Amino acid sequence: MKKFLLIFFMAVTAGLYPQDKTLTLKDCYGAAYENYPSAKQRDYYKSINEFKLRNIGVNYLPQISFKGQATYQSEVTKLNVSLPMFKPEEMNRDQYKLTLDVRQLIYDGGSTSSLKETERKQIEIDNGKIDVELFALKPKINDLYFSVMLLQKKKEVNETLRIDLLSRISEMESRVRNEIAPVSNVYVLQAQVIQTEQEIQSIETDRIASMKMLEELTGISLPESIRLETPAAQDPVYDSDFSNRPEYKLFARQKEQLNTYSEAVSTRIIPKLSAFGQAGYGRPGLNMLDNTFQPYYMVGVTLTWNPINWNSDNNEKQIYSVNSKIIDAQKETFDKNLKVSLEKYKSDIQKYTELISKDAELISLREKITATVYSQLQNGTVTSTIYMTELNNLTQSRLLLETHKLQLLQSKINYLTAKGVY
Repeated sequence: MKKFLLIFFMAVTAGLYPQDKTLTLKDCYGAAYENYPSAKQRDYYKSINEFKLRNIGVNYLPQISFKGQATYQSEVTKLNVSLPMFKPEEMNRDQYKLTLDVRQLIYDGGSTSSLKETERKQIEIDNGKIDVELFALKPKINDLYFSVMLLQKKKEVNETLRIDLLSRISEMESRVRNEIAPVSNVYVLQAQVIQTEQEIQSIETDRIASMKMLEELTGISLPESIRLETPAAQDPVYDSDFSNRPEYKLFARQKEQLNTYSEAVSTRIIPKLSAFGQAGYGRPGLNMLDNTFQPYYMVGVTLTWNPINWNSDNNEKQIYSVNSKIIDAQKETFDKNLKVSLEKYKSDIQKYTELISKDAELISLREKITATVYSQLQNGTVTSTIYMTELNNLTQSRLLLETHKLQLLQSKINYLTAKGVY
């Protein structure tokens, strides 16, 4: 029974992110890279590559074939000999042959090695494509992660506002009991508490929905109570080093494979040397004048050389050369689009940095205004409605500051992600 309960507990909690931990952005990256369906293709590509390499390796193994043949021919070889004591036997026109042929490659000019190298490059390209596809998840994860963080921060600001309002209601109720302030002031504050609680509930609903989307993207189950940790990001270095992007690595691997293909073409003109052996049984055997069934065999070597291919090899090399130029054009296009994105993130970083400095000044002024208006509310010179207006302005200013901080951080991380260094 205890064993059953343990298995049941493990099954229920499988894939559930620990509730006593916070979730980091890099945790999300790692989970997405591990659980995203495309990641499974690595094992499939590896299996395909192993099978192809085995097939290519067969070139070095003896090639064995069985052949059977039965023929009837209209004419046979004859000996036109006219001797009184000798009359040669005429060959049968129906002939039969059963053979076992063995061929062993001795030297192929590096053709098989070149084919193996192209397949090794192919598995690198296949994995590179998966890396590019998985890397494309990072911006999506960034957007969802910071969306959840912003909702968390909004909830915190509104919780602070709610606590502040409850404190103000308590003070105002005391003043109402002492007939210093009208009861309407309490009603306005209570209405604002309800409105704030509605806002908190709405924010929490949106946060949970965003968490569910993050779950789907990363493949891990996250409890609703989990907290997202604020990522640490150094100030970006504005240079043109994009070598960490998987796309550039993929471009390089594709060009390397084209070079390997071109080298493989060059091996075709090199002579090929093979050994062969044949064992057979048939009528006639190697002695064409013997009409009986006879066993026979032969061994030897063959040299194959095709020095003239009517320029087809050179044409194929030209095709690979053009494909290499196409990859260069793709790389140039990607480079240009990446620089545009980086300029956008760079501009955002500068914008939010400037906004944050103004936010601090604005909050300082709003706090002074709110404190003054609250003092006036206590003295009965203004209504709670006017106070609530200023308190809401202060809350919005604080919320803007937190929003701009997160937007600045996300812009930095987006910049570093786009460069492939985060």
